[in-house]
Amino acid sequence: MIKKGTSKATAMKEETTAAQAAVQESLPAFTKQQFLESKLFTAQQKDLLNALLQDEETYTTDQVKQQIEQYLKKAVE
Repeated sequence: MIKKGTSKATAMKEETTAAQAAVQESLPAFTKQQFLESKLFTAQQKDLLNALLQDEETYTTDQVKQQIEQYLKKAVE
């Protein structure tokens, strides 16, 4: 349903964002330690994860992969 005064594109973007959030909530989440012990990542990636992830937080596999990509694409200062 499109709110009054909202463009169709904006309404569709809001619906997509809400749907993506619902999918993220339904995916399994793991702790930093679980990722560090998994065979999914290389030793170098695990070194990055050790620095990037918080001990008390949980993350989906997609979130962790995205954090690695963002870090690697970051401009060198």
